[in-house]
Amino acid sequence: MRRAVLLLALAACGGSGDHHSPTDAPRGDDDAADDGGSSASDGSVSDAAGTLADGSPDAFPATLDLRIDCHNTCVLTANPPRIDVATGTSFDVNWVNVGDTTCDVAKIDQFNHVPIVLDLGPGESYHDTIRQWCGTQFTGTFEFEIRICELPSYIPVDCSADQ
Repeated sequence: MRRAVLLLALAACGGSGDHHSPTDAPRGDDDAADDGGSSASDGSVSDAAGTLADGSPDAFPATLDLRIDCHNTCVLTANPPRIDVATGTSFDVNWVNVGDTTCDVAKIDQFNHVPIVLDLGPGESYHDTIRQWCGTQFTGTFEFEIRICELPSYIPVDCSADQ
């Protein structure tokens, strides 16, 4: 019985689907290795200084390249692992899956659970230019939910962090 449960859990973690709405070219793992110098020592995003590994400027806070390392181990590693922005600052997100497994992304707050991108495949990215996060209209907190193998992981966002 235990072996059957373990095999079912492993089977659920593997596999990949097609990404249904990519708008940007996939980025390589070299790009994922560098957060562009925009992370504080705790890994949270704090300013726009720096360049990406490919030499292009880091556009945060306007655009955040959020690298989600979705693996068939069903464990998420995200870079940055949390997002802290100054009150009144807004940003959009370029979701980059640098892992080996498909995952889904949603935004969760006390009122909503809104899907952002479904079936983001390994090596794919999706630049969500429709939504601006935080800004003058919202200064609270929320989470981005990343689902790998149907298991949720969370990236906290604080829209009124003290800088």
